[in-house]
Amino acid sequence: MENPITQDNVFDVDIPKLALDPRFGSLIFISSEKKLSKIQAALKEAHDLGFQELLPQPEISVINSRTNNLVTHLEWLRNFDIGAVSNAKDEHTNFNNRIDALYNDVHAHILMGILPFLREERRRENPDQKQFDNEIKKVIQLRTDLEDELKNVRNETQHIRATSKEVGTAKGERATARLASHFDNEVTKYFEDAKKWFYAIIVGYIAVIFLLVFLGVSVLSFSAQLSLLSATSTSLMSSTTVATLNSSMIWGAIVSKLVILTALWYGLSFIIKNYNVNSHLSAVNRHRAAVARTLEDFIAIEQQQQNPRLSEMLQNATDAMFKNAPIGYITKAEKESSNPVLQIINDLVGAKNTG
Repeated sequence: MENPITQDNVFDVDIPKLALDPRFGSLIFISSEKKLSKIQAALKEAHDLGFQELLPQPEISVINSRTNNLVTHLEWLRNFDIGAVSNAKDEHTNFNNRIDALYNDVHAHILMGILPFLREERRRENPDQKQFDNEIKKVIQLRTDLEDELKNVRNETQHIRATSKEVGTAKGERATARLASHFDNEVTKYFEDAKKWFYAIIVGYIAVIFLLVFLGVSVLSFSAQLSLLSATSTSLMSSTTVATLNSSMIWGAIVSKLVILTALWYGLSFIIKNYNVNSHLSAVNRHRAAVARTLEDFIAIEQQQQNPRLSEMLQNATDAMFKNAPIGYITKAEKESSNPVLQIINDLVGAKNTG
């Protein structure tokens, strides 16, 4: 470029042609060319936007000063002659450093600060753009309102969840309390029934003892009477007839008394069985009531955990309440036992077959 570079023609300069001139040989200014082009474009845009009309004096001075610096550096580049300097390489390096510093300064003050402001101000001068800006403000306000509403909805949702959690805990505790109360009522009922059957057992054992004593006395008395009768009637009947008669009468008396004793023993075994059943049910329901009361505390504790495992806990509690526990009142043998009278007959038949 033959003409000097000034503020009037600085934006018309072909920087790539100037910086990459073949006369520089291997010292062409590749890095500086890119940065000088960006500086030129930024300053030209500021002039095109009429910065002097929109900016205060300090910012106007900034743009004018950087424009003068651009003119100075381009003019230096236009006049640079690698044959006229003692160390062209150092001159090349120093120029690149100066351009780096100028680019950083323009980028910080103009590209990032002044230019966005100038663009926005010129954009606002358009009536259609003003309406567009108003619409944008409405959209932004609507978005803000929606975000606030969404925040309120989230807070209400969390409150509902917390309330539901508390309600669920309260329902669980109330259910366990009702369950414990129900089992307590069952314990009282079966305990009272077992007490009545226990008294019946005492009365039954006393009756059996008295009957055994009565049978023993009756048999001895009856035997004595038969002996006396046989002694006084030997003259009338033969000894074989008397012995047969005595034996028949004794066995008849014994069998009749044994039938009475068996019936009484069967009634006593029935009473004992009912006592065991009611005592067993009372103990089982007492155990279930204890588990239900304990479950109430476990539910309250588990609800405080980060990952409550209520279903697993309820499953374990259900297993503990309703599983078959070896209480001791009713054994497997008692459950499988049949009628005691039939059992006695079966034992006698079995003994006879074995013999």
